[in-house]
Amino acid sequence: MIDYRNELIGQFNEIRGMINTLEKRKTRYKGLDDGKILVTSCRGVPQYYFRKNGDKKREYIKSARRDMIRLLIQRDYDEKLLRELKPLMKRMEAFIKGYDIGMIDRVYSGLCRGRKEMISPIRSTEEMRIEEWYNSFNGGKNSVEVAVAHKTIKGETVRSKSEKIIADYLYSMKIPYVYEPEFLLKDRRHIFPDFAIYSVRKDKTIYWEHLGLVNDPEYAVKNLKKLISYEKSGLVLGDTLLISLESAESPLDFEAVKKKLESAL
Repeated sequence: MIDYRNELIGQFNEIRGMINTLEKRKTRYKGLDDGKILVTSCRGVPQYYFRKNGDKKREYIKSARRDMIRLLIQRDYDEKLLRELKPLMKRMEAFIKGYDIGMIDRVYSGLCRGRKEMISPIRSTEEMRIEEWYNSFNGGKNSVEVAVAHKTIKGETVRSKSEKIIADYLYSMKIPYVYEPEFLLKDRRHIFPDFAIYSVRKDKTIYWEHLGLVNDPEYAVKNLKKLISYEKSGLVLGDTLLISLESAESPLDFEAVKKKLESAL
């Protein structure tokens, strides 16, 4: 079950931004009479009328006053949208405060051992899912010899300084990962991505490839073909497949790495 809290907060902030924009727009409408604009059609041509509050008669607005027509209609739209968005934001705020999908796991995790042994939880807890994931993703499957060894905090041997930086960051953030797992392509070839990462919140596996010699034409072409093979095999770049790039002139942008991970996880 996916924890949608981050998405809900993002949408809440987006709605709040819309409300702020609409409130700021109100200054455009100063000086306009209070009332309602009416739109009819004559032989397929829109006709615009304005009725002031308290008046029974409506006034025809000539097409030459198009700027005024646009302002009046825009004001009507803004006011209607504000009336809808403000209560929606309040409902969302209340919902987010009470939204706690992690409660499902905590009910089970808070039980004593004797009770846990007698219960089949409604779903696998976070700890169970991580353990199951690790059991299905053994790392270190690439048999190609490591030319220059770099030791990670976790004690693994990786092939580059940048891979060590990525691995150490994942480890420090307690993000489940394995280094160089085996991946079966659609054409039945076996390939070894640099990392497989488990998104606990989204309950999905994300593969990561670090391309460290993109200024080398032969290397770049080879890895472009690899990325195409990944996509043909069902991985989606930016979602279940992430890449990082560097060259001799442009070292690894670690801030970009963190942003990609935050977005994917």
